[in-house]
Amino acid sequence: MPIPFRDLTEDEPLGLAGYLRFVEEPGARGICAALFYVTSRGEPIDFSFSRIDTPTSFLWRTGERRRRAVTALAKALFAASAKTPSLLLALADEVPHRVFTEDLMVGIPLCRVAGEGATVQASSESHELLAEAVHLFWVGVQPLAESPARRLLEALHRRQLFTEPFERAAVGLQEAFKVQ
Repeated sequence: MPIPFRDLTEDEPLGLAGYLRFVEEPGARGICAALFYVTSRGEPIDFSFSRIDTPTSFLWRTGERRRRAVTALAKALFAASAKTPSLLLALADEVPHRVFTEDLMVGIPLCRVAGEGATVQASSESHELLAEAVHLFWVGVQPLAESPARRLLEALHRRQLFTEPFERAAVGLQEAFKVQ
C-alpha cells in the first residue's frame, strides 16, 4: 500500500507574473529591457529582452528621452510575448508613471512597485502599501481579493518572492548584453 501524501508543489493555477526591468547603460548610450515571467513559486518560465539607443540631446525635455525609450521597449516586449501574465509589475524608479497612464494602455492588472522614498504617483494610479516598505501604484483598478492576479501577488509575497525576480531580470540583462 502506498504512503499517503499530498504534493505541495501543485498549487492552484494562478497564472504568471510578468516582471519588467529597464536598465540604463553606462554613459546613457541606451536602455536594456527585460520581460521575465515567473510562477507563483518564483520558477522561471520565460525571459525576453530588447535594447534601444537613447540619443543624448539638449533638445529633449527632462525625463522625456527615457520615457520614450521605455515606452518603445515595452511595446516591443509586449508584441513579442507569446504568453499573457495574470499580473504585470514594473519598478516605479525605472518606469515613469506617464508610460502606462498616457502612452500605453495594458489590459491586465499592472502596478509600479516602489520601496521607501519619493516616487511620483499619477493621479489615476491607486496606492497600496504591501508590507511595511513596499508601495504598489496600481494603473487602473486594483485586482479584487478573489482574482487570480491578487492571489498570485499574495502567493509571491508570502513566499518572499515579490521583488526578487526584478534582480534576476537584471542579471539576465547583464548576461544577454554583457552590461556591467
